Amino acid sequence: MPVQGPIHVDRPLTNISIAYKSEGLISDELFTVVPVVNETDVYFVFDKAHALRNPQTLRANGAEANEDQLVLSTATYRLEEHALKDIITQRDRDNQDPGLNLEVSTVEDLTDKILRQKEVDAATLLFTNGNWANETSLGAAAPWNANTTATNPILIGDSAATAVLTNAGRKANVGVLDFRSFQACKEHVSVVDRVKYTSSDSVTPKLLQALFGVEKLLVAEGANNTANEGLAATMALIWTDSAWFGYVNPSPGMRKPSALYCMKKTAGGTQTKRWRDEARNGEWFEVTNMYDQVTPSTDAGYLIVDTVQ
Repeated sequence: MPVQGPIHVDRPLTNISIAYKSEGLISDELFTVVPVVNETDVYFVFDKAHALRNPQTLRANGAEANEDQLVLSTATYRLEEHALKDIITQRDRDNQDPGLNLEVSTVEDLTDKILRQKEVDAATLLFTNGNWANETSLGAAAPWNANTTATNPILIGDSAATAVLTNAGRKANVGVLDFRSFQACKEHVSVVDRVKYTSSDSVTPKLLQALFGVEKLLVAEGANNTANEGLAATMALIWTDSAWFGYVNPSPGMRKPSALYCMKKTAGGTQTKRWRDEARNGEWFEVTNMYDQVTPSTDAGYLIVDTVQ
């Protein structure tokens, strides 16, 4: 049996893992994090039918006030752990180039792969038909890259915002564009015409954010290799040609709607562990992240698919 040293949670390397940001990934900016204690439990869901109903408030002289009750519904979450490990042998340490920190590089590499999987989970959740109460397909007739006044992206975004406001009672405050949709938007004749007299700069995400009327517009630029280990790389963008607009509550609460939350364990949710392996004359480094991405209010999101043909 291999001789193994004690497993130690390395706090400095854990902090590096937590702070690490991978290029082009947006999931950590998209979801409001809800700290949880248990790996599985229930959470409160906004009951729009009761919360937005107008009860009879008129009271006749001498009559009692009409009764109204607090209604809370619940849904369940289940955290899943994502973990990877790698070993740094003593020979690796002896042969490393000056200035190369193998420990930091290893932790960042493992963290990047876990964050990339988290991004895939987010893209699947947001951009899959059937996950949202409000959806539309632009189809072959009206994609944004057709670049005609009849395919104005801002008007489509306005329709999405109206649907979210009508169905969830909250104004959409977050938008997500995949990279191809962003490219189509920034070159669109309707968008360029809106800004040509106010800005000489090219159309940026910040400028589109103002045109769409959201507080945050995220452009998803992440890519990954979809081929199996050992095969030639098959590179693809993680997010498909779609757009999403919704209300993401920055301050979670029992009677507050939100399209998205990320449940994350308060203790041990993100950790970097290390331990000695005498049989292999090296040290193992393991990065772990435990979370569940949920959609508490599907009415608070609007999905637009087939934005680019």
